[in-house]
Amino acid sequence: MKNCMKCLALLGLTASMAFAHETFNRDAQLGFDKTYSAKSMKHGQLGITVLGDFSNDKSVLDGFDNGHAVDGDKISEYFGGSGYFGMAFGMFEVVDVSIMLPVYYDHVGFKKADAANQGYLGNLRASMKFRAPLPEDQLFDLALILGADFPTTDKNKRGAWIRQPDYINKDNGRAYSFGSSNSIMRITAAATMDLRKTDAAPLLIHLNGGYRFTVGNDAFPNFFSFAAGLEVYPLPVVSVFGEYYMDIADGSYDLVKDMGMNEASVGLVFHIGSHLDLQVGGHFALAKSHTAAPVSGAFSHDGTHKGSDGASEKEWTYKARTTPSAAGFGGITWSGFLIDPDRDGDGVPDSDDKCPDERGDKRNDGCSWPNPDLDEDGICDPWVAEKGLNAEFADICEGIDRCPNEAGNGSDGCPLDNPDADGDGVCDPWVAQKNMLAQFKDVCEGIDECPNQAGSLAFNGCPSKNPDPDNDSICSPWVTDEGRLADFANVCKGYDMCPGESGPVANKGCPWPDPDVDGDGLCDSWVTEKGLGYFFENPTDPNVKQCKGVDKCPAEYGPVENDGCPLENPDPDQDSVCSPWVTEKGMLDDYKSVCTGLDKCPNEKGPLATNGCPTEDPDVDKDSVCDPWVTQKGMLDVFKDVCTGLDKCPYDSGAVANNGCPLDNPDSDNDSVCDPWVSQKGMLELFKDKCSGIDKCPLDSGSVQNNGCPLDNPDSDNDGVCDPWVTQKGMLEVFKDKCTGLDKCPFEAGSLDADGCAVEEIKLEVYFASGKAKLTANSKRSLRELAKSLNTKERKNERYQILGYTDDRGNDKTNLKLSQKRADAVVTELVKNGVDKGRLEAIGKGEADPVADNSTAEGRELNRRIMMKRVQ
Repeated sequence: MKNCMKCLALLGLTASMAFAHETFNRDAQLGFDKTYSAKSMKHGQLGITVLGDFSNDKSVLDGFDNGHAVDGDKISEYFGGSGYFGMAFGMFEVVDVSIMLPVYYDHVGFKKADAANQGYLGNLRASMKFRAPLPEDQLFDLALILGADFPTTDKNKRGAWIRQPDYINKDNGRAYSFGSSNSIMRITAAATMDLRKTDAAPLLIHLNGGYRFTVGNDAFPNFFSFAAGLEVYPLPVVSVFGEYYMDIADGSYDLVKDMGMNEASVGLVFHIGSHLDLQVGGHFALAKSHTAAPVSGAFSHDGTHKGSDGASEKEWTYKARTTPSAAGFGGITWSGFLIDPDRDGDGVPDSDDKCPDERGDKRNDGCSWPNPDLDEDGICDPWVAEKGLNAEFADICEGIDRCPNEAGNGSDGCPLDNPDADGDGVCDPWVAQKNMLAQFKDVCEGIDECPNQAGSLAFNGCPSKNPDPDNDSICSPWVTDEGRLADFANVCKGYDMCPGESGPVANKGCPWPDPDVDGDGLCDSWVTEKGLGYFFENPTDPNVKQCKGVDKCPAEYGPVENDGCPLENPDPDQDSVCSPWVTEKGMLDDYKSVCTGLDKCPNEKGPLATNGCPTEDPDVDKDSVCDPWVTQKGMLDVFKDVCTGLDKCPYDSGAVANNGCPLDNPDSDNDSVCDPWVSQKGMLELFKDKCSGIDKCPLDSGSVQNNGCPLDNPDSDNDGVCDPWVTQKGMLEVFKDKCTGLDKCPFEAGSLDADGCAVEEIKLEVYFASGKAKLTANSKRSLRELAKSLNTKERKNERYQILGYTDDRGNDKTNLKLSQKRADAVVTELVKNGVDKGRLEAIGKGEADPVADNSTAEGRELNRRIMMKRVQ
């Protein structure tokens, strides 16, 4: 019994959280036994099935008591078996095709004659399923299955058990056990309700109704069929099914009256890993009807059966049944993908699709594009042009929005100022500069040369006709237009392109934009692009802002030494050793008050002597004598203020004079057995009055005979893993009821899977809908990245527990069940992304082990978590 429990535990561990896919029936279609599921395979999915059933029920041959006379002889034994070898393929998301070839074998033993055996192929069966393209979250699936049996058997190869009533000639009673010489057509409608989609229960309900008929020969009967089945997943690695199946003859046939199958079946499916399913179960006849009259079938051994009278090649006549009283069945199925699946149908395989459950664009790694016009002003956000997608979104927006987060009516997508600030009906200059005079024709017209003073259109928005209204010494356009430049030569000159705004001659009277937006003294890129570097480096106009050089980060303040970009923290780990960029930029002198040297571990604190990388504690036992590695690395000077010399007992505090080894207590556990250092120091004679021998358990009191190790407590940290001395003494069998294995961390409670060591739990960044176990799309992306990490060479042999937790809201049992489902969902997603399911175990912990106060919303959010714990 104990071994059985170990086997079950091992099965649960290695197959934990296998992808609970639906299994296959004997026709190599999704379903079980004779029932069809209305679900379909995934595009590119391949299924292979090897199933069979067997029975030793002699009553399938005569309809009377077992062993009743058959043509003057009696049956002493019977065995019949059937094998179903099939293959299925998901052509599309809603179309599956399959073929199945049966193999039959019968053995009959007679009391007066030699035993007879017969085996041969049955009729090839081909099926095609069409699933209704309903939404994925729909509770119901509907499908139509079309099939045909093609005569691949030899009608002269006949056994005793007639596998189907379709093989009995209703006119002459001649029966073909393995198949008829005519094709049989099948049509079946299937419906499936999957309650797993609502998290209501791990239950599927299947209903089938069908009709089959023999082609081209009215001598064989036709049948209606009906099947109902339940499929339950009590565990992710096990499913249980029950089925009721019956045939109803189409018409009144005396010979085959009530001969249709009428049976119930139950079975188990073990999802044992690598997409393998192991099926076991049994069939039970609910109606044990024989043919209404005897049928005849040639059943012989090597073509001849000799009866008691010595006659040869007899054709036996008997009443027959197609359904044994009881039959066992079982087999194995496998499914995998020939084509990388694409479950959202966006043309990006799931392995490359960053949003596998959301139809997206190939150019965006399978994810949909964000809103191309976030502020809905008709101007496209900048990323549209950056990705070259202007044509794709032409019916939504155009251009490039310089203000993507605020709706604007400007051509650059930014909000515009008042087109007539002084309210004189003459448009401010920027209106003409942006070619928007037509847009504001109902508000203003012309170009206002005095935008801050109300004027008239006749004077271009000025109170009077002013040759230089903006006082920049450049004449308004009207002066040139009227040929009066000479009249105002003492006031202005040239042609002002921005008569309402003061600007330099170099920019034709228009103001320059700010050459240094972030104010760090470096010029924005447009300055050099326009060849104005010298102008802004040495401005003669006091109103012109000075700048020098080119700013590589024009929107962020940064020093000149870093090309105008902000600098990182020169010492992020605060170990006084400078990050590499400080040396690379030649800025060690600039930060000499903060740090020095080159930090080879800029994110880990460490001394200058090790280039900023962390070191071990130089004096673990705090006895002021340096641990051996300090000497080995030549770092005695580095740690001279901490320790000195070479500690020959680095884990036992001792005097410097004794090289760090203790002298005060040679028997620390007071068991009269000397601590190891006494022997190491050659001091056994010195302490002979206090102890003797070498204590292999210096921290646990024991006997001299047992080298100082205790016999009463083989597991000092009470974690079920034996302390090392138990193994050393060969006493594992003695303490088998208390502990097992070898504890590599005997002073710290841990787990057997981790050799007695504690294992850190890691919180996973996964989230679920409230009260549900369905992962969000972001969580699936996070788990996909985690799966890549778990499948690296360094971690491929590690095993983990996935622990689900909830807060304390709601019923305890409900929370425990929800936490298990969530842990199951995480493991299922990791398995989908290539992690071997044998490495993962899902455990629901419910409300257990809260990490925060459940009385607050923040605390409850922290308690609703998924943790990952390494167990090996």
